[in-house]
Amino acid sequence: MPTKRLALIGCLSLLAACSPQAADSAADADAAPKAAPAEPAVTVAQPMEAPAAVEATSEAESSTDPSSGDEALDKARAAAGCPVPTDVYDVDDVRIYCRMPADVQAFLARENTCQHFAGEEAYDDERRRELEEASAQYCEGREKIFTDLVTRHRGDCAIREALIAINGRYDLVFELDLKPCEG
Repeated sequence: MPTKRLALIGCLSLLAACSPQAADSAADADAAPKAAPAEPAVTVAQPMEAPAAVEATSEAESSTDPSSGDEALDKARAAAGCPVPTDVYDVDDVRIYCRMPADVQAFLARENTCQHFAGEEAYDDERRRELEEASAQYCEGREKIFTDLVTRHRGDCAIREALIAINGRYDLVFELDLKPCEG
């Protein structure tokens, strides 16, 4: 397992170093006079830094990934109006993502990840453990988080309508009395 983590960290570091943002900053650095030797482009991150690296890479990939292989998803991402993380892959979620506040955006990314892992097959014991860990991280407590979002955004009709649609897509809270805004 530690070898896989180091390999992942190494790949993420290379990906970050090869991203368009890294190339732009390297071009800017070449234009400016150099006072000190430059740091190496690729550094090995400590294993504890992996989650932040994964999140940063996920956000960076969302705007540079040319195609997902799903034409409707690609069109929705292009029309979204902001970078949508690759964790958000449901077309309806992508369409509303940029109009939502940060807490609803975070929930959409988490819920899409939960749905992804819920659909995976545990073909051996190691994969079963990985899926259980992912389920604990992304799926546990989702009903409470959703209920808190509904309470927090009760007065905003646009967000309320989006939350009603999200609840319908993912069957989050059956007993929650979600009604559309009047008027």
